[in-house]
Amino acid sequence: MKYGIDLSKIGLVEYKELLKEQDLIPSRQILHERIDENFKAFEGCGFGNLAELKQGISNGAKIEKVAKETGISAEYLNILRRELGTFDKAGVAFKDFPIIDGDVIAKLDKKGMRTTKDFFEYYYEGDNRKSIANEFEISKEMVGRLVALSSLVRINGIAALAAVTFYEAGYEEPGDIIASTNEEMLAKIKKVNDEKQYYKAKLGLKDMQFVRDFAGFMERFEG
Repeated sequence: MKYGIDLSKIGLVEYKELLKEQDLIPSRQILHERIDENFKAFEGCGFGNLAELKQGISNGAKIEKVAKETGISAEYLNILRRELGTFDKAGVAFKDFPIIDGDVIAKLDKKGMRTTKDFFEYYYEGDNRKSIANEFEISKEMVGRLVALSSLVRINGIAALAAVTFYEAGYEEPGDIIASTNEEMLAKIKKVNDEKQYYKAKLGLKDMQFVRDFAGFMERFEG
């Protein structure tokens, strides 16, 4: 299983509908403007899926070309390029998770597993998951923890410390988040963070909805 979503499987209409539902930060709210017309214009340019659109506006020259062909502003295209860049998931260093001790990190590093991406893709490659505990000389419980944290940080809106909080609140994979409600998830996460003080940010129901939307998107289009 790949660490990121296969964008070639996502149609422009499907992504447009997800984008419509997102509570975008102020600097990206322009993406909601004329969204139906803009995405129809992208289809007119020959972009058949999200991977093609992402590649088609990946630099200044390409953005200028699409802007001329569609009449969509370069500002809009640049912001859309940044939004699509959130699908490019880099691995998170294991040292950033306070619930993984140094001994485990050293064992992972020895095997070349320095980030969540390294571990996640290795775990899901072939039959590795059956022997990984013995191979890395770590407990099965720790393997489960590493898999869960590696899966959670793939979701937009969940960084390392938030992933730890979600994990300790009982959420280990996108499916767990989808099955929850915003209210239930926020209450559980708040309880954990009030006790452990993992992060200072004040999360709300909109944050939970954003996370649940993206988790659902991942479940539907997993590459």
